[in-house]
Amino acid sequence: MTRTRTHVLRPLASIATIASMLAVTPVGAQPNRSQQPQATGGQSPTQRVLPNEVAGEVFVILASERDGEIDPALSSMQALRQPPFNAFHSMQLLARPSIHLAIGEPQNVPLPNGRVLQLALDSVTPEGRYRVRVSINRPEQQDYLPLLEIVAPPGDPFFLAGQSFMGGTLVIGVRLGERAAR
Repeated sequence: MTRTRTHVLRPLASIATIASMLAVTPVGAQPNRSQQPQATGGQSPTQRVLPNEVAGEVFVILASERDGEIDPALSSMQALRQPPFNAFHSMQLLARPSIHLAIGEPQNVPLPNGRVLQLALDSVTPEGRYRVRVSINRPEQQDYLPLLEIVAPPGDPFFLAGQSFMGGTLVIGVRLGERAAR
């Protein structure tokens, strides 16, 4: 009987070890607030204080494979020139709302197709990246995108696409913070 327990416990211990090494936060789990850096008056100047909030913006884009123009506000975004987004030959910026995310306080952004984009800042990594939970749903209906966790560097937008809208595809971009000056 001891042998059976050892075989069962060994894989579980391995999974726990791997998960702790990867710093994986299960979807739906709350981040451990005690491990997040806190600002204190007695910090040494070499200690880095990580923010617990960030300003950003959402890009609501109508994209199409038909020939057309790329909105000038989107033309400098490198990610939109890479697959799969480079299949779109026209992109129109429908909305660009500003957002402000604070740890543990989800923010909703209404989308033109009646769905709602929900963004929640879970934490800031020691490298200064933002760990964000993203979902898209329609009020009182099943989620279109139930939950996605993204770790985004400051100033670099990430994009979600796939919802049909007005003869094209709705592409949602989110940019948090600002890129560090080089």
